[in-house]
Amino acid sequence: MQIKGNLFSFIGLLFGALALLLALFHFWAGPFTPHATLETLVAGKITSVREAAISALMGNPVQEVKAAKTWNIDIILTLSTSMLAVVAIVLGVIAGFYKENRWGVRAALFFGLGVLTFQIAMFWLSVLLVVLLIVMLVSALTGNLSF
Repeated sequence: MQIKGNLFSFIGLLFGALALLLALFHFWAGPFTPHATLETLVAGKITSVREAAISALMGNPVQEVKAAKTWNIDIILTLSTSMLAVVAIVLGVIAGFYKENRWGVRAALFFGLGVLTFQIAMFWLSVLLVVLLIVMLVSALTGNLSF
């Protein structure tokens, strides 16, 4: 594939490949930001619910605590991977409009769409696993756990 006549598809291919490498690196090496343990999260929520209930019973207004959005390396990596994939898709579409080499156009679109599909699939898989864990915990606590 000549770069001279296929500039958009070549740049889209590079952005898509970079997005794929970044997504795989973040998936296998991450997360990089330390997260609180489950016990800490549950204890914090129980404490805040208890304090809100006591305030409501005493007639005091309940204070709403709004957490500020914090940026960490994991959020930055996820967003930059998604943006690289979107740029690859856009460049692939532009290359298709300019009737560049079909292989380059398809490769840019494949990498971009593949990375976005990978990220969405990993998100929904994690949601499914959390729901499964909750169902198993409830089943174990109620004594209905049978395998």
